[in-house]
Formats: sequence, structure tokens, C-alpha cells
Amino acid sequence: MSPNQHSNELTIDQGVVLAPLPAVSSHEVSVALVSECARFNLRVKPGNLKALSEASELDLPEKIGASTLDSSTKILCLGPDERLVVSDVASGETLRRMFAELSSQISFSYADISHRNVAFEISGARAAKLLNAGCPLDLCLRAFPVGKCTRTVFEHAEITLLREGEHRFYVELWRSFAPYFARFLEKAVKSR
Repeated sequence: MSPNQHSNELTIDQGVVLAPLPAVSSHEVSVALVSECARFNLRVKPGNLKALSEASELDLPEKIGASTLDSSTKILCLGPDERLVVSDVASGETLRRMFAELSSQISFSYADISHRNVAFEISGARAAKLLNAGCPLDLCLRAFPVGKCTRTVFEHAEITLLREGEHRFYVELWRSFAPYFARFLEKAVKSR
């Protein structure tokens, strides 16, 4: 993934700018907008998953809630036939060409959703507690281990949540909900 933007002003690509949020980071928790990414919604029936995984050389997780991560790509299994593939922008163009080529050989579909979503990284010792201010899931390490992902809600926004480390979460949500999400987190940090 590209480096995160760690500044007081959170700039969302496509011209949307969030006002400065100096209170979102403290010594116990940090919230950062993830730099622009390429995103694909990948739909493949379980019977074709192995063939696509081998042909693409992508480690496509089979189990719902599982993820695979490497230096440039995250793949989240969100349903029996659905994967979210997130990569840096440069790798995204390679993935786009590969998916187009393979779709004539293997039965699957993909949609480029790069501009629909934005992502935040929430890290630090109180990251899970901060997320629990708006997310009803049990985010203790035992119930939500490293590598687990799911769709859930954060107050009124649908999010996709991935635990990347013991104290690090990756949150994807629709671009239009980003200001709401950031403001909610800011208020939650101030109230703790």
C-alpha cells in the first residue's frame, strides 16, 4: 500500500477535503486516511476459485472473513463468491489488465470500484475501543483476530473492517460517508 497521509488536513481524492482534525490522533490512537488505492469487487463461484487463484497468482482466500495480505495487495473474502481486492494504484492497472484477460478463460466477474470508497487506518493501543464507539462487533483479539475481515456498520455507515495487526485496523467505506466517519471518530477521541 502507498504510505498514509499523516497530516492535520485529510484530503480525499476527487476534490473532497475534510477540515483539519487535530484531535483524531493521540498518544493511544491514530486515525489516518489511506492514500488513493485501486479497488476491485471480484465475484467468482467457489468452483472456479482455485482456477482463478492459480491463473492470476493471487492468494484468493476461500473462507468468508479471511484475508490475504502482501506488500501491495489486500484480498478480503466478504461472501461465498465475493472478494474485495485492494492494491496500490500502480499494481491496480496490472490487476485490471489481468482480470480483463482472464475473464475470457475463467468464469468470474470484476468491477473497478476504486473511486467509490476511501479507507482509513486506525492504530494504537485504543484502536479497538475507538472503533467500538460506533461499531457493535466484539473487537477483542480473541473474537476478531489479525487477518479477520467483515462487512459491518459504524453508526449509520456500512463499513468493511479488516484487522491488520493487534492494534491496527483498516476501514473501507463509501466516500460520501468519510466526513461523517471522521467527525464521529474525532468526537469519540475527545470524549475519552
